[in-house]
Amino acid sequence: MYRLTSHRLLSSHRSSVDTMATKRLRLRLLIAVVCFAIFTFWNSSYLGNVLETRASRNDLPKDIRLPCHLLPGANNTLVVLKTGSTEIQDRLPVHLATTSRCYPNYMIFSDHEEEFQGEHIFDALEGVNPEITAHHSDFELYRSLKQSGREVLQSEDLSGSDTEATQLHGKPENPGWKLDKWKFLPMINKTYHEHPDMKWYVFVEADSHLLWASLLEYLAALDASKPHYTGSIMFIGDTVFAHGGSGFMVSQPAMRMVVEQYAAHKAEIEALTDSHWAGDCVLGKVFTEAGVKFTDAWPIMQGDYPGLVAYARPDGRPIADPNKRVWCYPTVSYHHLSPDMIEDFWTFEQQWLTSKSVDTTFLRHKDVFSEYILPRMGADLVDWDNESDGEENHVDSFETCKQQCVAAPECKQFSFTGDGHCKTRVDPRLGKASSRVKSGWLHDRIVRFEQNMPPCGDEGWML
Repeated sequence: MYRLTSHRLLSSHRSSVDTMATKRLRLRLLIAVVCFAIFTFWNSSYLGNVLETRASRNDLPKDIRLPCHLLPGANNTLVVLKTGSTEIQDRLPVHLATTSRCYPNYMIFSDHEEEFQGEHIFDALEGVNPEITAHHSDFELYRSLKQSGREVLQSEDLSGSDTEATQLHGKPENPGWKLDKWKFLPMINKTYHEHPDMKWYVFVEADSHLLWASLLEYLAALDASKPHYTGSIMFIGDTVFAHGGSGFMVSQPAMRMVVEQYAAHKAEIEALTDSHWAGDCVLGKVFTEAGVKFTDAWPIMQGDYPGLVAYARPDGRPIADPNKRVWCYPTVSYHHLSPDMIEDFWTFEQQWLTSKSVDTTFLRHKDVFSEYILPRMGADLVDWDNESDGEENHVDSFETCKQQCVAAPECKQFSFTGDGHCKTRVDPRLGKASSRVKSGWLHDRIVRFEQNMPPCGDEGWML
């Protein structure tokens, strides 16, 4: 982009030189105007107006250039998205219209093979022992889907986004959830045999979001020739594993090792899956038995969405332990996002990629707070819970609740429920949609909270 400055044109004894200079100046002006017009259109029109509705996103030409396209390392990375028949109609369309358009290589797995909005959906359970799929009670829905497709689903089976509970945490009693634990290892096996030559395999769920540019930066910092199994750490008993909802990354050597382990011990692994409740835990155990060590990527990979991330201690002060200081670390993934949240955050990411400085290649949590969270902590929000967790008081109005917060020097936000309960909070949170709750923030105090954060050090990728 050219930057125009004012110049005094000096006279010249040679008119030809003057003419050439004028032509060059006109050319520079023309280029600058064209570049400015393109930049303005991209930012205000493309990334603003055209993304206001889901329909307008779907109407975008498939070959249009997005800021997330053609990033280094993308062609060697395969993104694998896991969903299910009870949620696919609600959760997958937003990915097809947004996030998947950034990925040159991706696969989508479910408990039912089908063509969905032009995309082939792979059967994650195809490799399970036929005796199990034919007779096990967990596979009752799977057998019905095989016979009649998703038409067999009842409204109560669907884990859509109509309520807070289904939006953020799903339905444990849902028949699709009974199948979910069985998907992990057959999905890993199928993925590797379909694409054995990728350097990296990244697994996410339909209510997760990857910051694509940041992810590729992370992968570039790792040695793809070594076995890597990396994600947000979880424990069940003495088994350590990557939380499936936060996403996890696997290098090609690690994929080969776990697939070989699965082939050699499939019956034992299926028996373990039957007796367990968490498929990602079973997967972690198989990685360990295959000789692949786990690398913890928290807080880079998060188990919740940005509005619920703890950026400071409950007393509002920076977290003392630098190894646990979320504020300064890069961020790659979030979980428990509704389709609207994914749309909103993906749009933010594209805008950031367009406007970021040349010396910035990835987002840190502090950047997400400053550029995404803080601007949304302005106006009071109805039907929104900002997770205020202080001592609860009964007051007669939202304004009275606000005054209680104003009177407490460390208070930064407050919430008021329909039945008159007032709560406040010291460390700021954006929160989430919730009926019969009204939330507010003391914006100037939150700005000071941000400004008073100590400078970051050398916090970087977890290698």
